[in-house]
Amino acid sequence: MDTLRIERVSFLCLVAGLLIAGCQRDERPAPSVRESLSTADRAPAEAEQPRETPEAAPPPKPKSNPVALVNGAPIERRDLINLLIETRGLSYLQQLFLAEVARQETTRQGLDVTTDDIDNEYNHTLQADRFNGKDPDKLTPARQEQLIEEWTRTRGITRAELAIAIERQAHLRKLAEREVIVTDTMLELEYRIKHGERVEVRHIQIPAPRDWPKIKKRLDEGEDFEMLVRDFSQNGISREKGGLLPPFAVKEDPTVPPVFAELAAKLEVGEVSNPVEAEGSYHILKLERRIPADGVTYEEVKPVLKRHLRARLVAQRMEAIGQRLLLQSRITIKDPTLRKQYETRLDGQEIIGPRLQSE
Repeated sequence: MDTLRIERVSFLCLVAGLLIAGCQRDERPAPSVRESLSTADRAPAEAEQPRETPEAAPPPKPKSNPVALVNGAPIERRDLINLLIETRGLSYLQQLFLAEVARQETTRQGLDVTTDDIDNEYNHTLQADRFNGKDPDKLTPARQEQLIEEWTRTRGITRAELAIAIERQAHLRKLAEREVIVTDTMLELEYRIKHGERVEVRHIQIPAPRDWPKIKKRLDEGEDFEMLVRDFSQNGISREKGGLLPPFAVKEDPTVPPVFAELAAKLEVGEVSNPVEAEGSYHILKLERRIPADGVTYEEVKPVLKRHLRARLVAQRMEAIGQRLLLQSRITIKDPTLRKQYETRLDGQEIIGPRLQSE
């Protein structure tokens, strides 16, 4: 999961007003019988001149509220907000949805997420690649600042997005840690996965087999597999590592799709597979190496295995809880642009979420 975490930040609030104008008809009551009789013998009065209807006043111009000036010309706040909504609004809104449902759930369960929990989440997120079964080192403020700068720059996200994600993950972690239990049977399987015979592969993740002929042509011409990962793979996490996946066992390894293990068991070192389907995408595998069992005993590594396995299960549980809470939520989007974007992307299965509530 290419997932992210964050210092609390409030995003822009959009407030829209609706001006409703009305008009009243000018109706005069019909004359009474007494009035009609009293005027019957009088000379006819001059015809009443039609009253002039005043011209409707033009609607007032919106009050100028510029965020900047260019050669004296205003850049209006409403124009900037509309642009942000159309381009990044839905992405930000989804982050806020998930952060809010996570906060609501910890509150419902009576769990307290502290500033220390959020600081620890920075440690988990910013040092995720260094996790090896031990708790990450506590970050100094200077080191945390350096890693935040690297994270935001290399992943193309803002500090505000990272801050929202970190707080969200802290809430989800608090929820998940209560549910994860590690048994001896699970640890024995983890031992076979981590210390038995394993394989290491690279992969290219593509949406459909139609990309395979172009990839195969370049492979046949001798192009490096890692270059093809960069050009074709849709998996942002593994793409940063040239498509390299963590080593996995060829039997009973729940961390990879079964088809990966079956295919890797048949490949020769350096061989590239045809595309195979797994979990909604297609994958092209290249076997990098086979890793023999290392001979370490179960008792030697049991404490580290337990910590490592628990960390992985908690991360998986966090993702599952977040998705469940989001799908069970009731969402109304009042802004018409965001509502249309949400419904279109939901229909296209580009995002996960519930159907919108009617206003």
